Amino acid sequence: MFWKVIPLEQIFCREQEVHFYDCDPQSRMKVSAANKLLADMADAHYAARGMDHKWLWEHGFVFLVSKVSIRFDRLPRPREILTADTWEHGIKGASFLRDFEIRDEMENRVMTACTAWMLVNPENWQVLRPSEFPNAQPTGIEADCPQCRRLKMTEGALVGERPVRYSDLDANGHIYNAVYADIAVDALPGKFQRMPLFTYQINFIHQAVLGDTISLWMQQINDYTVVIKGVVGDHDCFLCEFGYRPSEGE
Repeated sequence: MFWKVIPLEQIFCREQEVHFYDCDPQSRMKVSAANKLLADMADAHYAARGMDHKWLWEHGFVFLVSKVSIRFDRLPRPREILTADTWEHGIKGASFLRDFEIRDEMENRVMTACTAWMLVNPENWQVLRPSEFPNAQPTGIEADCPQCRRLKMTEGALVGERPVRYSDLDANGHIYNAVYADIAVDALPGKFQRMPLFTYQINFIHQAVLGDTISLWMQQINDYTVVIKGVVGDHDCFLCEFGYRPSEGE
């Protein structure tokens, strides 16, 4: 497995409890909670190397997630204790790639994830070149997960609108990345909200802020794949794709 190949100092590992409030009415971990776990792990890994949010900000760096891809072997349940590993996969163009593997108490894998991050200047929010960040530790190791890709919606139907609320915002003044997953799930028909999730991808395209209203569009690709797009004004805000497993008995 990968942790026998990557030097131990390049892997960050910690335990994470699945809280009751992380789960949906089917007692399954929400995709937004999975997004939060990934973002928290990335932050904690940098902090463990002496580069917490304050250090990064003071040195002119902020990491913003641009793409996420998650594959669920199964959806974790409340009160489970998970072991999460993260490492830097590599650099592709202007993106820093970071991967994850999460296992349960029996060491069975429950999910893997691939993420892409942009490095920006917190003063003007301009994208920085990866070469401007001195402390990258790329391993070249990929998680066993569909790689992040550019999503698209070829045709869709308007299914609702969602105003940006104060409680949606993070310390950067934008919608926190995991909130988009909740917004997208809320726009799904009930059939898909109840189905077991297998894969999830999201592209973050244009940041939404207080005062914006997000128009939500849906395209059903097939019986088990749905795309949700959020639009603010004339800008795409985010695109995400949900892939489902057939329910038992289908």
